[in-house]
Amino acid sequence: QYPSEAGRYILYVAYACPWACRCLALRKLKGLEDAIRVVVVDPVWQRTRPDDANDEHRGWTIGEGVDPVFGARTVREVYDKATPEGQPRASVYSVPIFFDTATKTIVSNESSEIIRFLNTAFNGIAKNPEYDSCPPALLKGIDEMNDRVYNSVNNGVYRCGFAKSQGAYDEAVAELFERLDELEALLSRQRWLVAGSEEPTEADIRLFVTIVRFDEVYVVYFKTNKKCIREYPALHNWLRSMYQYRGGALQDTVVMPAIKEHYFRSHPALNTYGVIPVGPNTLADLTAAHGREQLPIAA
Repeated sequence: QYPSEAGRYILYVAYACPWACRCLALRKLKGLEDAIRVVVVDPVWQRTRPDDANDEHRGWTIGEGVDPVFGARTVREVYDKATPEGQPRASVYSVPIFFDTATKTIVSNESSEIIRFLNTAFNGIAKNPEYDSCPPALLKGIDEMNDRVYNSVNNGVYRCGFAKSQGAYDEAVAELFERLDELEALLSRQRWLVAGSEEPTEADIRLFVTIVRFDEVYVVYFKTNKKCIREYPALHNWLRSMYQYRGGALQDTVVMPAIKEHYFRSHPALNTYGVIPVGPNTLADLTAAHGREQLPIAA
């Protein structure tokens, strides 16, 4: 139904969204930049139907002339126009979207699905088909690590930031830092998150997109300030090694100005005046030597 043809698919992403940036990371590591087009949405949420006084939804907007399919000005419009007549409309308008231009269909809007099929489905046209983020022999360990990290770290920072009670915050922040302590201990003993992996796996990518935002955004905005990533020696050097992997392949998937503009200006309830903090410029530090080459692949 969805053949792996170059130029047929579009990936709608926001540089701010860690889930979308998982997909950008796989696209980059597999060498699919020429095969799969990208539409980057605007960083700051706006009203998606500004002419309707009764519609207060705020979400992702798209610059004029950017969307090559519908000429859409919002992600909401992409969802609406891709929904067949008579089918229920979406109520959540999220990125990423993996879109088939031939059938005008949303193939998937679930990042965990998208990164799995990007890993194998396009190997025939990928520049780096040899890179495998989910080697079959490591799949069990990858899935287990993903499960350990998702609720406590990937989603955990959001649970901290959007907590509406002290109890909810205290629970989320305790789980977050308990897991970070565990990851620090693990990464002090082995090169990558999953034992036996000689290169970063999907588990590393899924953690990377959260950790690279941590000191710059989450420590301030989501109140995850018990400890910064730069205070975890092994985790910090792992972050450097990810940022430098394959000649810095992931670096252009981390657009910090857009990341900060989104977070600090999209949620008035958390930051009424939209003031963006100046520091701490974490990316400048990530090109420093990490010294992890000598670590074993399994503890």
